Amino acid sequence: MRRFFGKIEEDMAIVEGDEFVHLKTVLRGKIGESIVVFNKSEFQFVCEIEKIGKNEAICKVKEKQICPALPKKNIVLFQALIKRDKMEEVISKTVELGVGKIIPFESGFCTVKPSENKRERLEKLVLTACKQCERSVPMEVEDAKSFSTLVEAIKAFLKKEKSIVLFANERGGEEFDFSALKEKENIAIVVGCEGGFSQKEKEILESLTTPITLGKRILRAETASLLMCGMVSVHSGN
Repeated sequence: MRRFFGKIEEDMAIVEGDEFVHLKTVLRGKIGESIVVFNKSEFQFVCEIEKIGKNEAICKVKEKQICPALPKKNIVLFQALIKRDKMEEVISKTVELGVGKIIPFESGFCTVKPSENKRERLEKLVLTACKQCERSVPMEVEDAKSFSTLVEAIKAFLKKEKSIVLFANERGGEEFDFSALKEKENIAIVVGCEGGFSQKEKEILESLTTPITLGKRILRAETASLLMCGMVSVHSGN
C-alpha cells in the first residue's frame, strides 16, 4: 500500500499539503483505495480513502499498528558539513539505516557554510526516505553546530546509559569489534568533512571518543558516514 504522512483525528486520517498533491495528482488516488498513513508517531494507520477534496483527502482508519520499521537503538550521527548533494545523500540513506538524529557541525577544514544546506529541504528528504523504507518516525535534523558545541554534545551524550561515541579516524584509530554494540543503547558516530580534521581537533576527539579505523583506504566523507551507520545499525540489532 502507498504511504503518506498526515493527521489522525479519532478514527479519521487527513492527508493535506504536499502529501495530498502527491496522492491526488501524482499517484491519482481514488475513493475506496487502501493506504497507510503515518503521523510521525510509532504507529501506522491502515486507512481507506473516503473523500478527495480540493485541498485534502479524508480517510477512514481501519487498523492501527505498531510500525515494524522503527529503529530499536538511539543512533546519532555527528556529520561535519559537506557539499549539499553529498549531505543530502547521507541524510536520505541514514534514514533508511535507522539513524535517529543527524547533527551537522563546522570544523576547521569545512568549506561549506550552514546556509548551503537548507533545513527545510533536508526535512522533506527525510519524509521521502521514511515513506520509501516504511519508517513512521522521521529522523531529526538539527541546525549546524560549532566545533566547540559538538564537543559539549559528545560529553552530554556519553552521560547516557549504555552509550558509546565512535570516531571515524581516517589516519588512525584501532580495529573495532562492532558486535560489542549489541550491549549499547545509545550510539553516536563522528565523521569529518572532505578535508578531515585538524591535528588539534583530532586530539580533542580522540580524548573523548572511541577512535576506530575503517581500513587502509581513505574514504570519502559520505562513504565513511554510510559505512559507519550501516555497520552500527546491523551489528547493534537496530
